[in-house]
Amino acid sequence: MIEVKLNNEEIFAKKGAMISYQGNVAFSRSFLGGQGVQGLAERAVTNEGYALMSAKGTGSVYYAQGGLFVTIVPVRGETLYVESDNVLAFDARLTPGTMFLGNQGGVSGLVRGAATGQGLFTTTLQGTGEVAILSDGNAIGLPVTNEVPVFVDPQAYIGHTGQLSSSIVTDLNWKTFVGQASGESYQVKFSGQGTVYIQASER
Repeated sequence: MIEVKLNNEEIFAKKGAMISYQGNVAFSRSFLGGQGVQGLAERAVTNEGYALMSAKGTGSVYYAQGGLFVTIVPVRGETLYVESDNVLAFDARLTPGTMFLGNQGGVSGLVRGAATGQGLFTTTLQGTGEVAILSDGNAIGLPVTNEVPVFVDPQAYIGHTGQLSSSIVTDLNWKTFVGQASGESYQVKFSGQGTVYIQASER
C-alpha cells in the first residue's frame, strides 16, 4: 500500500484503489485524468483506457490493489512508458498519453505486442512528478547504458524511462521444435540510456 500526503494538491488513481483517507479530501470521477478529449478518445480506441478517480485537498490518502507490491517511480522532465495495468496512481503534474509501440523499434514493437498478447499501445506519463506502479513481487529498476543493454522477458516488463530503443531477440533453433526449448524463446533487448522496470514474477 502507499500513503499519499496532499497539501492542496491533486492525484489521480485507479478507481477502487483508495482504501482509507484522513483530512479534507474530495474525491471525484476523472474521465480525462489530466489529458485532453483527444487523449481520452485515443485511450478508448487503443484499449489503454482505465477508470480514474481524482483526490484533491489536504490530508492523507491510502491506495492499494489486490495485495500487489507498490513502487514509486520518479519522473524528472522525461517520459515513463508503462503498461496501464501496472499504474496505481500518479500526481497531477504529469501528463498522461498513449503511444504506439511500433514507434519504438519499428517492426519489433509490433512483434512484441503480438507475441505477448499485450496491446500494441502503452501508457505514457510525461513531465516531473511521481508514479506509483504495481507489480507481482518487488519491482526492480535495471539501468541500461550504451555499453550494457538489458534483455527482458516481455511478460516481466512493467515500463521504462530514458532514451531507449527496443528489439526482439530470439533463440529459435532446432531444440524449440523438438520440445527442448528453455521457455524463453524471445526477449526484448533495450539499448541506449535509461532504466527498465521489471517485476519479480511473470504474468
